[in-house]
Amino acid sequence: MSGKENHSVLVVDDERSMREFLEILLSKEGYRVSLAASGEEAFKVLKDNTFDLIVTDIRMQDTDGIDVLKKAKALNPESTVIMISAFATAETAVEP
Repeated sequence: MSGKENHSVLVVDDERSMREFLEILLSKEGYRVSLAASGEEAFKVLKDNTFDLIVTDIRMQDTDGIDVLKKAKALNPESTVIMISAFATAETAVEP
């Protein structure tokens, strides 16, 4: 892939303002951005699409980001996954 416009990003967060913020930021940088408001929604999107980067909240109401990470890596091991959270602990950050 030659340019950012060829790179796809999935943002998974149950907080609407964070999804919108990341969508605006990444789109302005030229990335193709898809959004999911929950882990379950992300699972549906991941079944039919491949993403270069997945940005997911660790804590969500229905499914946590660790489950999104596992599913994403199972479907496409080359995807890079970034975990974000306002509530992370050191234990959560290093959980295998």
